[in-house]
Amino acid sequence: MTKYTKPLIFLALMMLSVLLYSLLAPEWRPLLGLTSEIDYYIVNKWVLAILVLGAVLATGLRRQAGLAAQVNWRTLPLYWPMALLLGLLWLGPASPPSVTDAAKILVFCVAVAISEELMFRGLVFHWFRRWPPRGVVLVSASSFGAMHLAGLWSEIHPAVILSQAYFAFALGLIFAGARARDVSILLPIAVHAVFDTFALSAKGGSVSKTFENVEQAVTGMLFAGTIALVWGLVLLWRLKKMRETTEHCPAPADQLRQVNL
Repeated sequence: MTKYTKPLIFLALMMLSVLLYSLLAPEWRPLLGLTSEIDYYIVNKWVLAILVLGAVLATGLRRQAGLAAQVNWRTLPLYWPMALLLGLLWLGPASPPSVTDAAKILVFCVAVAISEELMFRGLVFHWFRRWPPRGVVLVSASSFGAMHLAGLWSEIHPAVILSQAYFAFALGLIFAGARARDVSILLPIAVHAVFDTFALSAKGGSVSKTFENVEQAVTGMLFAGTIALVWGLVLLWRLKKMRETTEHCPAPADQLRQVNL
């Protein structure tokens, strides 16, 4: 297998596994007696996070997947559109949740951030490390957006799912563009968790109610996604070299390359 086919096979297997999990997970809800929506999502996403983290640790890919402490804090300003989008969201009609629900939302969003960053800014960056840097970023963002298409099998309106996938792709460009300048995914995990927590809290903490108004949800995600897309493309254009996010260097061709911000 070439350097192009092997990572694509790994990515396809991971995406199929996530799709299968997303289809089977709702079947567990009645068995676990989880009547509360947020409680169900907490269990759902933490099980997925533990499975992904366990797979990474079991295969010895902890550092290769970005679970390193050497955070590049200079990349933090690259996430500025996230703050802008949260500001615009909270300027509109907001219904903050109770303290208890806010804590549950945070727990849920941390699990989402861990699983998604490990997969799409951790493992994907490791598997595709021999690809051109811009190609790695595009694969990471595209697969992240495609993962959200699993919602087409849910009861949510297809237009909402498609706009959500577009929004996820745009955010994925920002996260991947910043990740390409950092050997660690700890900062992306933190930014992801904070963003999701405040975004979900603005709608009262209910995932289903967030998508009840189809026109509003689609318009909002298309608008926010376009803002994120523009900045993501700027990061992609500015990216010239990427340091490979692994310490496994068996040959000169695998030596770490420096990053140009």
